Amino acid sequence: MFPAPSVRGLPAENTRLGYRGRTRFATGQRGRFPGAGFPPGPSAGRIRRMEGLFREPVESPPAETQASPGRVVGVAVNSNLWRTFDYLWPDELGEPQVGQRVRVPFGRGNRKTLAFVVETVRAAPPGVALKAIDELVDQQTPFDEPLWKLGQWISRYYMTPPGMTLAAMVPSAVGRHATRTETVAYLSTEPAAWPDRLGGRQRRVLDELLEARKQGVEPLTLEQLQHHSGASRDTVRRLAARGLIRTDTRPVRLESLSDHAEGDPFDLNDEQKTVLSDLSQKLRGGFSVTLLHGVTGSGKTEIYVRAIREVIVAGRQAILLVPEIALATQTLQRLLKRLPRVAVLHSGLTDAQRAFHYEQIRDGHAAVVVGPRSAVFAPARRLGLIVVDEEHEPTYKQDTAPRYHGRDVAILRASLSDVPVVLGSATPSLESLHNARAGRYALLRLPHRVRGLPMPALEIVNLRQEIERGRIELIGATLTRRMAAALDAGEQIILLMNRRGYASYVFCPSCHWLMSCESCTRAMVYHQATQVAMCHYCQATAALPDRCPACRGKIVYFGYGIQRIEDELARKFPAARVARMDSDTMTSPAQFEKVFNAFGAGEVDILLGTQMVAKGLDFPRVSLVGVASADTSLAIPDFRASERTFQLIVQVAGRAGRAELPGKVVVQTLHEEEPAIQFALRHDYDGFAAHELPLREQANMPPFSRMVRFLVRHRDLEKVEQGAELLAERLRKLLPPGQALLVGPQPAAVLRIRDQARFQILIVTQRPGVVQQALGEAMGELLTDNPAEVIADVDPVALM
Repeated sequence: MFPAPSVRGLPAENTRLGYRGRTRFATGQRGRFPGAGFPPGPSAGRIRRMEGLFREPVESPPAETQASPGRVVGVAVNSNLWRTFDYLWPDELGEPQVGQRVRVPFGRGNRKTLAFVVETVRAAPPGVALKAIDELVDQQTPFDEPLWKLGQWISRYYMTPPGMTLAAMVPSAVGRHATRTETVAYLSTEPAAWPDRLGGRQRRVLDELLEARKQGVEPLTLEQLQHHSGASRDTVRRLAARGLIRTDTRPVRLESLSDHAEGDPFDLNDEQKTVLSDLSQKLRGGFSVTLLHGVTGSGKTEIYVRAIREVIVAGRQAILLVPEIALATQTLQRLLKRLPRVAVLHSGLTDAQRAFHYEQIRDGHAAVVVGPRSAVFAPARRLGLIVVDEEHEPTYKQDTAPRYHGRDVAILRASLSDVPVVLGSATPSLESLHNARAGRYALLRLPHRVRGLPMPALEIVNLRQEIERGRIELIGATLTRRMAAALDAGEQIILLMNRRGYASYVFCPSCHWLMSCESCTRAMVYHQATQVAMCHYCQATAALPDRCPACRGKIVYFGYGIQRIEDELARKFPAARVARMDSDTMTSPAQFEKVFNAFGAGEVDILLGTQMVAKGLDFPRVSLVGVASADTSLAIPDFRASERTFQLIVQVAGRAGRAELPGKVVVQTLHEEEPAIQFALRHDYDGFAAHELPLREQANMPPFSRMVRFLVRHRDLEKVEQGAELLAERLRKLLPPGQALLVGPQPAAVLRIRDQARFQILIVTQRPGVVQQALGEAMGELLTDNPAEVIADVDPVALM
């Protein structure tokens, strides 16, 4: 793993986390990362402050070493391996640098594999014939000093092998030869002409192109199509050969970054001026963490814009993180008007676009970076500020290795770069509130909406009293009346239904057969638009049976989803113009932008969506927000269910009444007595926190403890049980007595996903870093000979 040379002001033994044998990440020499002109590293005092949050200190990269002929270098491969490997460095590749990407022949088959140089000089092991580096990807290392240290910390804290960690920090498109053309795909046939027998991925390709056509953003690039459908190039080629789609090439379109910036549209109010004044002081004072708690519509984005502008004037760069690509799209539209040279980084870009923006940021031309969690790794060499908008959102947590939390990584990066970080939210996470109360974060508040606008009035409706017996309706009488009144007045509506699909269950009432995913222990969801059933865990699709396969009885659809509400809207308001926004319809930034533009221009009356419509959207003509069911997140078996419910209601309610039109919110529920719903009714964040935090403390749950979850999975349930028991036995021997509570092994809340049985082990500690310190040197050995796959998830945000 990573070595542990001494950190400024800290003895080496306090930071030692290396592995036995040849597993060091670097030489252990002190000094700067190869290169010049880096800003000074963090002070010992700031490192100690960061230990209060994560405990894991960081360390400096090794100094550059003089080249010698036939040298041996150490590399970390992009694989789930904890050790590093020796390779010969050919002289024609020039001087090696720590952090450079290379491709190496790996394994018995000499498969060309991405790797990272972690040590520039190694002694050749005697009597061993070493392989040579195949290819040099980077002429210069993509890591500066703070990013290199950040990679070290992520690998240690989130218990992920260094090669996998570093690979997640640099887009694979960077360093390739720029392509001049790209392949795009068009739909050639209508759904009625599609063959009955189509593979799941083939159908998803056709569905994606059909949705793009409906949205008016056809064609899709081949990269976008593959990314959202999960299909391979071969799948696309087979569909083209059958005449179902057609492909073409077009020149790559890369828009240059604009220097144009408009002036301020209005003056700040007194509360905003006070907050900006406090932030301005922090912009000149090195590292700090500020939690900005502002109610919805209080003008937090305006604070971000003006703080970022101060950073740009000082010749520095800023990173603005947002939780979703959808929100990044609208935020980008607003920032493009107000700030110069705004770059964007997210998964919806093509390789050419991603490489272009990355290079613009790295070379210093881009002044502002906007994007979701991975944008925290943007190569801003003159970083001056990081802003994390909607910091409470669980989408900041990565669900594949390395399983980092974008907010926490942003804080660590700000510390390493000695710059301030701002966390903004109308409903801060209880973890952030706890840190603010503990004095780790400064707390600034915007308690009122701009221009003295009132908070929207919330109305709780009990669905049991609204729906007529024998009728399947998801929009009750009260919400129907409020929507009719808003449409008659020419106003706009946002309607939230946080469940995809048309019906949650495909069911036979005669024999109680339930259509379930063959690979997961979950019911499949009926999607009316494509006439297929889909598993929302593994994305598998299946044709609907005409009759019950068990008893030949009649099939019924029950449960509710966003597509069923879409049908209900068409029946009740046939003249209304409706746009749906969920992951089934929004597959590219162009689709988000088209819907936003249409809604902003008044060309759409009702915006129907899942939770993505609850986050940060600002449309002045929205007077009514409806929540079709506030109970969806309450039913999740997770200790954060109440917090998620409260946040979702308050956030989506905040989309109403953001201009002169007064806002109304109708929340439908079957559990109106729930405290989370009652506190949301009053927009009472402090009251909710005062109610929820004592319950968390009593149960010893975050933020009063730290959790590490080990997930053990395999196709064979018996091997999962054996692997989980073996892992638990080894953990009990390694964990310090009295400092960690081990719960399990036990079946996960969802026992089987993607045909993998799943058990989990939870470790609860009072201090951060206890598990990492205990397992640091033994992580590789811990997983040796385990019959199942083991996944470590540090600070999990969900326990499904």
